[in-house]
Amino acid sequence: MTEARLPSPHTSLREFPYVVVRFRCHVCERGGDARLAVLAAKYGSDALVGRLLRVFVAGCPWDPQNPARKPQKYGMRCGGYCPDVLAPRPPDLPPSMTGFSLIQGGKADMLPAEPAPIERRRRVGDVDV
Repeated sequence: MTEARLPSPHTSLREFPYVVVRFRCHVCERGGDARLAVLAAKYGSDALVGRLLRVFVAGCPWDPQNPARKPQKYGMRCGGYCPDVLAPRPPDLPPSMTGFSLIQGGKADMLPAEPAPIERRRRVGDVDV
């Protein structure tokens, strides 16, 4: 049995393992989902995911390759990305199928169930009873 490779920007639509290709942007909060068959019909089955991401970024107002924008050294740039590229698990995998994950720490790191008793400070000159 061959192990499925993680999709990368150099993965063609023919080899993309998921049915939906998702695109998101950190800067302008844009996002979109496209079915693999629709993208293959429009751009061809040999189109790379990186090329489709470039098409998505071209619609962003912060696109650094837009000729209408003046190049800026410290200006904002589009934060477009594909969340499924190099992701360790499939996007539609139910949480119950992921298995257990080890969390650092243990019982000693847990918060106490009951609050500790409050220590009352004695005033100077108080007599112990």
